[in-house]
Formats: sequence, C-alpha cells, structure tokens
Amino acid sequence: METETDRKLTMQSREQDIYNNCKVLDITGTLLFRAGTRRLEWYLSRNLAHRIDANTIQLNFVNKGSGRQNEPFYLQEMQNMCTICGSSTNLTMHHVVPHQYRKYMDDKIKSRSSHDLLPVCTLCHDKYERHAVLFKQHLSHCFSAPLEGVGWIERKDIGKGMRAASTLMSPSLDKIPKQRIDQLRAIVNEVVVQNTDLFSADSQALISQYQFGVGVWAEHSVLKELMSMDVRIRGPGFCAHGEIIVDVVGHHRTNSLMCDQCKEIAVAGVPALVASWRRHFVEHAGPAYLPNH
Repeated sequence: METETDRKLTMQSREQDIYNNCKVLDITGTLLFRAGTRRLEWYLSRNLAHRIDANTIQLNFVNKGSGRQNEPFYLQEMQNMCTICGSSTNLTMHHVVPHQYRKYMDDKIKSRSSHDLLPVCTLCHDKYERHAVLFKQHLSHCFSAPLEGVGWIERKDIGKGMRAASTLMSPSLDKIPKQRIDQLRAIVNEVVVQNTDLFSADSQALISQYQFGVGVWAEHSVLKELMSMDVRIRGPGFCAHGEIIVDVVGHHRTNSLMCDQCKEIAVAGVPALVASWRRHFVEHAGPAYLPNH
C-alpha cells in the first residue's frame, strides 16, 4: 500500500523573487522596515510616501512607534536563495512550523511567523518534506491525533449510491443480469430522492421531473454528480490533526503514549512545539544559508 512518504511531493516554484527587499524610511530617513513592491505602491498610491529610488520610499508623515527599528531580522536584506543548498532557482516558500499547526496558535505566536518562512528550492523542499511527514506521523501517534483528524461522518447511503451509479455508467453494463440492473437503478432512485438537497441546482431541476425519483437513473449528469460526492464529510465536532495537538500542548496534557520528547513539549507548551519544528528543520534539512538574524 502506498504511503504518504512514497508519493511524489513536488512543490510548485515561484516565478518571481520571494524577497523584493524594498526599504521604507521614516520622515527623518531612518529605515523602518523592508517590504515588497506592492506594499510600496500602497503607500505611494495614497500619497503617504514619496519615492527615493526604485526600491526605497520615505513616509510623508510622522509615524507612530519605531516600526521594526529594534528588530534586526526585519531590517536585514533577505537573499533570494535556497536556505539549504544556496540555489537561486526554482524557489518555494517553506513554512518551518507547518501551517496546519500554526493556524491554531495564539496571535502572539502567529505574528512572529516571518521567522519561520524561508526560501527553499523545490528539490530540497521535496527531500525535507519526507522527513517532515515522518515527524507528523510521530506526533500523530504520541498525541493521539490522526493525520486525517477526528469527527468524520460516514455517509453509507451515498457510498452505496456511488457504487450503483458507477456500475450503471460502466461500458460493460450489457453483461450484467437485468435483475441486478433493476436493483442498481432502484438504489440510485432511492439515494437521489433522499439526498436531493446535496445536488446542484441543475440536477435538482432534473430530479424534480421524476415522480418519486423513478427513472432518474437515466440522467447521466445526475449519476456523474452522485459518483463525485464525498462519502466522508466533516461532522460538527470535527477536529483537525494540528488543532488537537495545539490544544493538548496548550493545556499541558500528557498521556502514556508520549515519548520523552513529546512529553517535554506538552509540559513546556506551545513555544516548545514551535521550537521542536525549528530544531527538526535544522537537523534534517541542514540549512547552510540561514538569515543572519
């Protein structure tokens, strides 16, 4: 059986530079922060700044606060190169702390996400993601947090209807006994009538033309739509893998399944989960070109 680590994990590279390294100066000429070209255009289009050169603007007003003046990370010039191998081509943006975890963290932690966004080439990205998948599987076991989440609802009637519709659409239908075909048609009729609200407006209009759904199996568009439905859907109590882990760590809960490392993470809290992903990236990706700050 194919596993997630067996599949090709090729990332889509960006066509443009990841970092524009444009400068935003305050009214005195002091560097406030670096930004992208769109951010510069936002200020310029509102006459809030004037252009100094192609990559620098200066504000026309006295700003509140000091911006990022005391945070070297946001003032440094970022390199458009893979932080792992140094390549300047086929770059992607890598989330050191996967979004599926960070999205459930407090805003105070999420606001620092720039530190965990790094340019990585597609080749290095693919290689590291295979290690990341294994770490997620490890966390899944220790925290009793299935990668697919918990709280799925199985719609067995939809599954039964899908199988019947698939058979009725089969090119070898003429080889199936008439009695069985009649049974399959009856199944489709029943499932369609009981779940009409799940179909598109066009299909609902077609279905309404058949009294009690009898004969609706003849509408191939309805059969195709039935075949494309999801047998499993997220129930009202659904919890994602990352949501479960962040909740457990946020409440410092431990269990007997946890390894020593995961117990330490759970006891220490969410910052320790963030640190564990950063450490994992350094240990398994071996980045040789990290930012200076």
